[in-house]
Amino acid sequence: METGDGVLAWRILRMVGEYEEAWARHGNGRPPALEPGPFRIRVQTEADLEAARFDMLAWEDPHDTEGPASPFWRQEGMPEGFLDPGAPPLAVVVCEGGRVEGLRLLCGDLVVRVEWRGAAVQVRLRDAGPFPDDGGISVKLAFGLRMPHAMRVMADFWNAAGRTGPRKGRAGRSGSSG
Repeated sequence: METGDGVLAWRILRMVGEYEEAWARHGNGRPPALEPGPFRIRVQTEADLEAARFDMLAWEDPHDTEGPASPFWRQEGMPEGFLDPGAPPLAVVVCEGGRVEGLRLLCGDLVVRVEWRGAAVQVRLRDAGPFPDDGGISVKLAFGLRMPHAMRVMADFWNAAGRTGPRKGRAGRSGSSG
Protein backbone atom coordinates (compact mmCIF):
# COMPACT_ATOMS: atom_id res chain seq x y z
CA MET A 1 0.00 0.00 0.00
CA GLU A 2 1.43 3.38 -0.92
CA THR A 3 1.85 5.97 1.83
CA GLY A 4 -1.14 8.13 0.85
CA ASP A 5 -3.32 5.13 -0.01
CA GLY A 6 -3.33 3.92 3.61
CA VAL A 7 -4.56 7.28 4.84
CA LEU A 8 -7.35 7.38 2.25
CA ALA A 9 -8.28 3.74 2.90
CA TRP A 10 -8.62 4.50 6.63
CA ARG A 11 -10.87 7.50 5.95
CA ILE A 12 -13.17 5.23 3.95
CA LEU A 13 -13.00 2.24 6.33
CA ARG A 14 -14.02 4.47 9.24
CA MET A 15 -17.37 4.98 7.50
CA VAL A 16 -18.04 1.28 6.83
CA GLY A 17 -20.68 -0.11 9.19
CA GLU A 18 -19.19 -3.60 9.11
CA TYR A 19 -15.88 -2.29 10.47
CA GLU A 20 -17.59 -0.22 13.14
CA GLU A 21 -19.58 -3.26 14.31
CA ALA A 22 -16.48 -5.49 14.35
CA TRP A 23 -14.50 -2.86 16.26
CA ALA A 24 -17.32 -2.59 18.81
CA ARG A 25 -17.18 -6.38 19.35
CA HIS A 26 -13.40 -6.92 19.38
CA GLY A 27 -11.50 -3.65 19.68
CA ASN A 28 -13.68 -1.50 21.89
CA GLY A 29 -12.99 -1.98 25.55
CA ARG A 30 -10.16 -1.40 27.93
CA PRO A 31 -7.23 0.80 26.86
CA PRO A 32 -4.43 -1.04 25.06
CA ALA A 33 -1.33 -2.10 26.99
CA LEU A 34 1.65 0.15 26.36
CA GLU A 35 5.37 -0.44 26.67
CA PRO A 36 7.91 2.24 27.61
CA GLY A 37 9.53 4.20 24.80
CA PRO A 38 10.09 7.65 23.34
CA PHE A 39 6.70 7.46 21.59
CA ARG A 40 3.49 5.49 22.12
CA ILE A 41 4.10 1.75 21.64
CA ARG A 42 0.98 -0.41 21.83
CA VAL A 43 1.13 -4.12 22.52
CA GLN A 44 -0.84 -6.29 20.09
CA THR A 45 -3.46 -8.55 21.67
CA GLU A 46 -5.17 -11.75 20.59
CA ALA A 47 -8.29 -9.66 19.90
CA ASP A 48 -6.24 -7.51 17.49
CA LEU A 49 -5.67 -10.57 15.33
CA GLU A 50 -9.35 -10.36 14.35
CA ALA A 51 -8.60 -7.01 12.65
CA ALA A 52 -6.71 -8.97 9.96
CA ARG A 53 -9.99 -9.40 8.08
CA PHE A 54 -9.76 -5.65 7.42
CA ASP A 55 -6.02 -5.93 6.54
CA MET A 56 -5.06 -4.33 9.84
CA LEU A 57 -2.58 -5.47 12.50
CA ALA A 58 -4.63 -3.96 15.34
CA TRP A 59 -8.00 -2.32 15.90
CA GLU A 60 -8.31 1.46 15.71
CA ASP A 61 -11.26 3.43 17.02
CA PRO A 62 -13.18 4.70 13.97
CA HIS A 63 -14.56 7.59 16.04
CA ASP A 64 -11.19 8.89 17.29
CA THR A 65 -10.69 12.06 15.26
CA GLU A 66 -7.48 12.86 17.19
CA GLY A 67 -6.04 9.41 16.45
CA PRO A 68 -3.65 8.34 13.75
CA ALA A 69 -4.16 9.28 10.10
CA SER A 70 -3.65 5.61 9.24
CA PRO A 71 -3.93 2.37 11.23
CA PHE A 72 -1.25 -0.30 11.37
CA TRP A 73 -1.88 -2.08 8.06
CA ARG A 74 -0.90 -5.65 7.24
CA GLN A 75 1.49 -5.17 4.34
CA GLU A 76 3.31 -7.60 2.12
CA GLY A 77 6.86 -6.41 1.64
CA MET A 78 6.79 -3.94 4.53
CA PRO A 79 10.21 -2.25 4.68
CA GLU A 80 12.46 -3.84 7.29
CA GLY A 81 14.58 -1.73 9.56
CA PHE A 82 16.86 -2.00 12.54
CA LEU A 83 17.81 0.16 15.49
CA ASP A 84 20.78 2.29 14.44
CA PRO A 85 22.65 4.36 17.04
CA GLY A 86 24.06 6.53 14.25
CA ALA A 87 20.66 7.47 12.83
CA PRO A 88 18.84 10.63 13.97
CA PRO A 89 16.25 9.91 16.67
CA LEU A 90 12.63 9.47 15.65
CA ALA A 91 11.66 11.95 18.36
CA VAL A 92 12.78 14.68 15.91
CA VAL A 93 9.79 13.84 13.70
CA VAL A 94 7.45 14.32 16.65
CA CYS A 95 9.09 17.63 17.60
CA GLU A 96 8.59 18.84 14.02
CA GLY A 97 4.84 18.14 14.03
CA GLY A 98 4.78 14.56 12.78
CA ARG A 99 3.54 11.51 14.61
CA VAL A 100 5.36 8.29 15.49
CA GLU A 101 3.70 5.25 17.00
CA GLY A 102 4.74 1.64 17.48
CA LEU A 103 2.94 -1.68 17.66
CA ARG A 104 4.67 -4.58 19.42
CA LEU A 105 3.46 -7.69 17.61
CA LEU A 106 2.77 -10.93 19.46
CA CYS A 107 5.79 -12.48 17.71
CA GLY A 108 8.08 -9.84 19.28
CA ASP A 109 8.64 -7.70 16.18
CA LEU A 110 8.00 -3.96 16.39
CA VAL A 111 6.17 -2.08 13.65
CA VAL A 112 6.92 1.65 13.67
CA ARG A 113 4.55 3.99 11.84
CA VAL A 114 5.68 7.51 10.96
CA GLU A 115 3.06 10.03 9.80
CA TRP A 116 3.87 13.35 8.22
CA ARG A 117 1.58 15.75 6.32
CA GLY A 118 -1.11 13.25 5.44
CA ALA A 119 1.19 10.34 4.55
CA ALA A 120 2.21 7.31 6.60
CA VAL A 121 5.12 4.87 6.37
CA GLN A 122 5.47 1.63 8.35
CA VAL A 123 8.75 -0.16 9.06
CA ARG A 124 9.12 -3.57 10.71
CA LEU A 125 11.92 -4.15 13.19
CA ARG A 126 12.38 -7.91 13.60
CA ASP A 127 13.14 -9.21 17.10
CA ALA A 128 13.54 -5.64 18.35
CA GLY A 129 14.07 -5.10 22.04
CA PRO A 130 12.96 -1.97 23.89
CA PHE A 131 13.15 1.18 21.77
CA PRO A 132 15.69 3.62 23.29
CA ASP A 133 14.66 7.20 24.04
CA ASP A 134 17.21 8.58 21.57
CA GLY A 135 16.72 5.73 19.09
CA GLY A 136 16.79 6.06 15.36
CA ILE A 137 16.38 3.44 12.68
CA SER A 138 17.87 2.58 9.34
CA VAL A 139 15.91 0.76 6.69
CA LYS A 140 17.18 -2.19 4.67
CA LEU A 141 16.56 -2.30 0.97
CA ALA A 142 14.63 -5.33 -0.26
CA PHE A 143 17.84 -7.02 -1.39
CA GLY A 144 19.52 -6.64 2.01
CA LEU A 145 21.63 -3.51 1.64
CA ARG A 146 21.33 -0.62 4.06
CA MET A 147 19.86 2.65 2.92
CA PRO A 148 22.44 5.32 2.11
CA HIS A 149 23.17 7.64 5.02
CA ALA A 150 20.99 10.38 3.51
CA MET A 151 17.96 8.04 3.67
CA ARG A 152 18.34 7.18 7.36
CA VAL A 153 15.80 9.69 8.62
CA MET A 154 12.34 8.24 8.12
CA ALA A 155 11.11 11.61 6.87
CA ASP A 156 13.48 11.28 3.91
CA PHE A 157 10.97 8.81 2.46
CA TRP A 158 8.74 11.80 1.85
CA ASN A 159 11.57 13.79 0.30
CA ALA A 160 12.34 10.89 -2.02
CA ALA A 161 8.65 10.72 -2.95
CA GLY A 162 8.52 14.44 -3.75
CA ARG A 163 6.97 15.53 -0.44
CA THR A 164 8.54 17.89 2.05
CA GLY A 165 9.62 16.12 5.23
CA PRO A 166 10.38 17.51 8.68
CA ARG A 167 13.54 19.58 9.01
CA LYS A 168 16.52 18.29 10.96
CA GLY A 169 17.98 20.68 13.43
CA ARG A 170 16.61 22.40 16.48
CA ALA A 171 15.18 19.26 18.13
CA GLY A 172 18.59 17.56 18.29
CA ARG A 173 18.84 14.10 19.84
CA SER A 174 16.50 14.75 22.74
CA GLY A 175 12.78 14.93 23.06
CA SER A 176 9.93 12.60 23.74
CA SER A 177 6.31 12.40 22.82
CA GLY A 178 5.59 10.26 25.91
